[in-house]
Amino acid sequence: MLRGAATVGRRRPTGKGKAALSIPKPQGLRAGTPKWTRPLPLGVLPAYDEALKLIHRDAAKLKSEAVAARKEINKAVKALPKLAVEERKEKEQELEQLRQKHRIIAVQSQVNLPDVRWACQRGLYDMGNVAHRHLREQKWCGEGKLDLLMERIHQLKIIPDVLPDLRPTVDVTLTIRPRPSVDDYRPVSIEPGSFVTPKTTRRPPQVRATPFHTDTRLYTMLLVDSDVPDEVNETYTTYLHWMCPNVPLNAFNRGPIKGLNTHTTYVQPHPPQGTKYHRYTLLLLPQPAISDYSLNTEGEAGYKKVTSRHLDIPVVPKDQRKGFDVRAFAKQWELNGRNGGGAHIWRAVWDSSVDAFYKSLGEVPRDTDHPSGSTRT
Repeated sequence: MLRGAATVGRRRPTGKGKAALSIPKPQGLRAGTPKWTRPLPLGVLPAYDEALKLIHRDAAKLKSEAVAARKEINKAVKALPKLAVEERKEKEQELEQLRQKHRIIAVQSQVNLPDVRWACQRGLYDMGNVAHRHLREQKWCGEGKLDLLMERIHQLKIIPDVLPDLRPTVDVTLTIRPRPSVDDYRPVSIEPGSFVTPKTTRRPPQVRATPFHTDTRLYTMLLVDSDVPDEVNETYTTYLHWMCPNVPLNAFNRGPIKGLNTHTTYVQPHPPQGTKYHRYTLLLLPQPAISDYSLNTEGEAGYKKVTSRHLDIPVVPKDQRKGFDVRAFAKQWELNGRNGGGAHIWRAVWDSSVDAFYKSLGEVPRDTDHPSGSTRT
């Protein structure tokens, strides 16, 4: 059998499904959140006092520059409606550059302040603060989490087996909560590429996503198994375990995403006995923008206005999940992994809960295929 062959597509049903998902709102830090205090009283260590003065003096200077840049932005925004089409396009490009300049200065004005560093080092992020968002993204990119994800994606050949390219911009975390009878009941975070027993994924994993844009964008969530044996063609095909389009995300997301099981509902992983490990890939693919994704769009939209196109993606019936063609689906709905999004992956092999899953369907357990395949002899 050949691993990594293209998945086989199936005809889409005509029914529609829409998830009732709410837009995350800015909340700031919770009341009672610990705050930074000086480790040394004033006058105990003069050198430390002078260093703090220098940091705050530099921050104040940069803050005044950021205020001036904000005034320029406001002035430019007010002038746009009065301009002709061609001149407006040129001014919008200048405005985009001005917003980029403002963001850089705004980050620099706070990023070295002791209270900001102290809070972010302890995970007390205020995602409404541009410096906090910068440090949160820097942590994701710079402390190994993104590197580990991309390493596993390439090692396990998710690229190109599932998608031709994927450039994550959203930090995705998966947690599972075993039943009380299974070890510990506390949520367990899944490391990308690790082995997870089917028994512990009988219920949907909790999906947490942290994007770094403040406008609300829509994503399509997919969970696929790309290692389903296709014995007729001596290759592998893909099985769709879970899907939910139009998931609204912004930088203010907190906790697990709710409402993900309201479209194409979750079917637990069930790798057949006798097969090698199966790769389970969760994707959050960005939906097309209404106009474009830019700092201008982000600045004008706020968090309430959705800047992505709503997609009327039909529900996929269970009997059409096998042979789901991720590439064809992404192309049809303009879901481009090169434009960002998020991903996670785990692996699983057969355990006794898989036989229980098949029996719950009233079928004989299988050792080479998904529910529509051949039975064990």
